Amino acid sequence: MLGALIPSGDPRMGFIETFYTEFVPIFLFTVMVAMGLSLRPADLGIVLRRPKAIVSGLAAQLMMLPALGIGLGILLQSPAVIAAGAIILVACPGGITSNAYTFASRADTALSIGLTTIASVITVFTIPFFTLLALDMHLDRSGVPAVPIGNMMWTLAKFTIIPVALGMTLRAWRPEWADRAIEPLRAATIVALMIVLVFGSVTAWPTIVANIWTAGLLMTAINLCAMTLGYGLGKLLGLPFAQVAAITFEVGVQNLSLALFVCLTFLESPDLAVASLVYALVMKVTAFSFVWLVRSRLAESELLQTQAEAGPPG
Repeated sequence: MLGALIPSGDPRMGFIETFYTEFVPIFLFTVMVAMGLSLRPADLGIVLRRPKAIVSGLAAQLMMLPALGIGLGILLQSPAVIAAGAIILVACPGGITSNAYTFASRADTALSIGLTTIASVITVFTIPFFTLLALDMHLDRSGVPAVPIGNMMWTLAKFTIIPVALGMTLRAWRPEWADRAIEPLRAATIVALMIVLVFGSVTAWPTIVANIWTAGLLMTAINLCAMTLGYGLGKLLGLPFAQVAAITFEVGVQNLSLALFVCLTFLESPDLAVASLVYALVMKVTAFSFVWLVRSRLAESELLQTQAEAGPPG
């Protein structure tokens, strides 16, 4: 028995599952194609030649985040099903959504995609491990369906590597068209993210309200600590601001679609999905705020650089 946060057979969860595991991935696939249009193979090569950003981002995503989720769940004495759901959530780091926020904010998209791609390969093995750890720590996993690793691997690949490769191929074939399409697609990404924010929050609102006190504190703490961790780590290492922003999004924005897919499809437990649904609202507020901050900061830097190159007036 995994809990009783949501009544058995609640039709809301069927609609929410369809929204997050079918509609949102289609949107994110399109965003990843758009990001591929903005990339050249040389861009990814530059990222790989700067291992400090890659290694620090991966360490924060794959080691520090799970420790943060486990520790905060215990520290805040969260209900067992919420604490278990939180561990599953933080085991699904970065993902396509963080790439979308990075792209929308004009931060280092190549670094964001590089981190997502490498993490996606590794999390094929770590997500099942942390899922079972969450159930062992807080719940009884007897009778819970086995987590199919092969299906997870294919799900990650088809929504990350394949669409980016498609976008990069289109850019190589039609570079002029790709250059013209990037900024309109960036603006469309912001609008689509706002639609997902509003529609996702409205559809899950009864669940969010019903569990806001039991899950809200833990989810808010995880989100704020994760974004602070990513930002602080980037600044500590002296990385350029565009890379600091990318790492902040990668660490602070979890892969909600994958977490909900694990809870609702693989584990068949709406109760375990509650933590992710509450987190979705908290994360979107902080992530959108950071998008505007990053865009403003980068625009200011570009203006100062342009003025410096132009020289003094007169």
